[in-house]
Amino acid sequence: MKLPAPRVIAIDDDRGDFNELTRALNWYGAACLPVPFRDDAGVPRCPAVRVIFADLHLLPRQPEGPAPQFAVIGNLIENRIQPAGPYLVILWTRHPEEASEFRRFLEKRLEEVAKPVSVVSLNKNKFLEGGQLKSVASLANAIDRVVLGLPQVSALLNWEERVLDASAATVGSIQSLANDSRGTRELHEELGGLLQSLADAAVGREHVTENPFQAVNGALLPILADRLAAIQSSEPDNQVWRTALAGSGAHEDLDTDTAASLNRLLHFALPPEPIRGDERGAVIALPEQYRDCEFQSTFGLEASTAAVKQFACREPEDVASAGEWVLVQCQAACDYAQNQPGPIPFHLGLLVPEKRAKRGKAPLALWKSPCFDFENERYFLHVNARFSLSLARELAEAGEAMFRLREQLLNQLIHTVHCYGLRQGIISF
Repeated sequence: MKLPAPRVIAIDDDRGDFNELTRALNWYGAACLPVPFRDDAGVPRCPAVRVIFADLHLLPRQPEGPAPQFAVIGNLIENRIQPAGPYLVILWTRHPEEASEFRRFLEKRLEEVAKPVSVVSLNKNKFLEGGQLKSVASLANAIDRVVLGLPQVSALLNWEERVLDASAATVGSIQSLANDSRGTRELHEELGGLLQSLADAAVGREHVTENPFQAVNGALLPILADRLAAIQSSEPDNQVWRTALAGSGAHEDLDTDTAASLNRLLHFALPPEPIRGDERGAVIALPEQYRDCEFQSTFGLEASTAAVKQFACREPEDVASAGEWVLVQCQAACDYAQNQPGPIPFHLGLLVPEKRAKRGKAPLALWKSPCFDFENERYFLHVNARFSLSLARELAEAGEAMFRLREQLLNQLIHTVHCYGLRQGIISF
């Protein structure tokens, strides 16, 4: 466990200039990680960083021009900080004329990490005099203008700040309850007792030790979700969002590639997100022992017939072109949370290339996902409520997860499957 990672980093080799910058950031109210540059060993990994302040010349003046200086910062970003984005690079420099060239350098250099949304410069000569800030407020306001000058980034940062505030308020509510109920116990002991109670209520006491974090997380998530849903916006916040969305083309029809990418973002968790084969919502390839001739003995139809008649795939040119057979883990949430014994329920699905998916009428038992991109192709996931399979936990764990359905889409699938099973028919004339 460690304290939260910083969102702002400031790097400079000049101690005086460095101190003045951090003083302005503190006045501005930004929690900043100050890094006096000596060598790259002192720069930590900060994947969640949102703003990197850096002096453009961290090395002594080089006779071969700015290229070595650029390489130092590029190396810091790529190999030390390793940001996931979005983030800004704000150059705290006496050479703002080199900012454009440095921006082009980063665009070419950064391949293994996210590129900055923007690279801008703040001229030290404008804000410093005799090694001191002319005005702390002036530099802080300039920083504010840089961030507000990118309204889309400002809006995302505003949302992230709200989420962090909601998380802090959720943790604070546990502290308040501990203060009210601790009696003669130490506060940390009362906090421990409350966490234990939450974990017990979420999964049952006998299951807590298997994954205590997951147990407490399951209890706190509804509180956090409610706080997020109840967030109120101030007018300045609303103006940031109006500016971010204005002229963005959001009212235009999305092209199919963009729509598929957004569907993937919303509803499908793909590696490198950690996914286990036995995890609720995991989608794994149909194990080999259920393929080919065993497919018919297990599911009652040949694979090609099932694909066309029951899974809304167009008549395939060959069995392979119909799509890929998969299993979707559809275990009850409480059983999954409590790690209940017994085989794990899966539903059979077909990962259908967009061009092979049938349009129009489909079997009532069929559930279709939104179109999403996966491995540079567009797909639908078709799941039929009538085709299910239970796997022993060991076999499910051994299956390599292709991706996972996020909660909203998984709940829709499970609702569809259960409603189909509960439908009532009558005889009528």
